[in-house]
Amino acid sequence: LKRFRYIRAAPHRPSPHSSLKMQFVRAALALALCAAAWGINLRSGSTDPKGAGQPEPTMDLACAECNKHAQYLDREDPCVCHATDIMGTFANDATKELTTRKEYGFETVNTGKERLPEGWMWHCRPVSATEGLWKQCPAPAQ
Repeated sequence: LKRFRYIRAAPHRPSPHSSLKMQFVRAALALALCAAAWGINLRSGSTDPKGAGQPEPTMDLACAECNKHAQYLDREDPCVCHATDIMGTFANDATKELTTRKEYGFETVNTGKERLPEGWMWHCRPVSATEGLWKQCPAPAQ
């Protein structure tokens, strides 16, 4: 039988270069995350319509999207674009009020926002007969 000698290994000491490599990796990762966040921010600040089924922040964007597609939607009747602000049409939890007793009377406070941010949807004609709900879009400039 051969005898094996076990050599005790010296404790691991990081080289000064591994510390620099780690700092470089951390800096590169931070830069990549910043670049990704910046790219997402650029896309969200776009002035292009968001697309079908997505509420637009302004009536002008909703009308622009409708006018862009109107020529393909006039099979039987001409598509006359209308838009409505769906975020202000119905009551929801964000606009709830809380009424409580205060001294000898009542106090009502808004628990959320006074109003949700605008969100405009378009259609080729008014979907409901409610007065003032659907606004006709201006004709597209030719």
